Amino acid sequence: MFFLILPGALTAQVLLPTPKTAFEPQHNFNPAFIKAKSIKKINLEILDKKDFEVAVDKSLTEIYEFNVDGNLTRYYYTSIMRAQDRLVKSGKGKTSYTSVTEYVYDTISTSYFYAGNNVILKRYHDGLGYYESRYYRYDKDGNLTKELRYKETNNSLDRSVFILGNQVLLSEDSFQYRKYKSGQIKCVFLNNENRPYKERITNIDSLGREKTVNENYTAASWIMQEAKFEYAGKHLIMAQFTGNANNTVQIKNTYEYDAMNELYSEKQYKNEVLLKEISYVTNKADSLLSSMVVRDPINKSLRIIKLRYDQGLLSKRSN
Repeated sequence: MFFLILPGALTAQVLLPTPKTAFEPQHNFNPAFIKAKSIKKINLEILDKKDFEVAVDKSLTEIYEFNVDGNLTRYYYTSIMRAQDRLVKSGKGKTSYTSVTEYVYDTISTSYFYAGNNVILKRYHDGLGYYESRYYRYDKDGNLTKELRYKETNNSLDRSVFILGNQVLLSEDSFQYRKYKSGQIKCVFLNNENRPYKERITNIDSLGREKTVNENYTAASWIMQEAKFEYAGKHLIMAQFTGNANNTVQIKNTYEYDAMNELYSEKQYKNEVLLKEISYVTNKADSLLSSMVVRDPINKSLRIIKLRYDQGLLSKRSN
């Protein structure tokens, strides 16, 4: 991942929508901004509310940790594994009880390791005993050339410490590139038998940004996947994916920015149906994103998210 520090970038919103991360469920933060603000950790505190009902605090959180370069080193969040009700005494009377819901959580995490700004290892943990890692290799131009995917075991009894035990190779992909003068890049995907199974064509604009990405598969030529991106100035304003691997599906995200070039609204659609509308609130004094409000019109609910920042001097050692 490479990021160009543009004039005024350090006063921009901490979130950075990009073609590479537009359809990911987690938020993408601007490394230049994170580095300039010496942010070590961002904690997202989540409150859910159904329409016409009282807000419910289930103690859900998302946490992002960063290294000295502003790159994400660990992302983890709480997930409710099960809910259980129990009666608690609510008064002095012997039969005065109130039902209280208690939640049992898992913590799902992904850790990232770097060589420069390139991710060389991404390790996923499901919160129980399953670990899955992806190892990446690059050429001299920073292009991804190989991805090795392993199921791994942790020999440590302490979940907070990872000691690599067994590795089982799940898949091995290689990537070959050809760049054309028109700004088009062709990437051929090869499996562990060094046989091509997919081809991706990326069209780049004059500023080096992705305009369209088209994929087709060797064994199933009828499967087509296409992503389109639109920009206003330096900002991504629309990302759209269309594919027919199962039923035909179209996913589209739109982004709006205020007069200060800060992201303030995002809408997410599936097959032209609005799934989520996200409003971003920024503290003008320090340009830090203070809160997000996620509206779900289908389920008639709101998710209110408060952001807490851990700022200070970072150690010189990158994670």
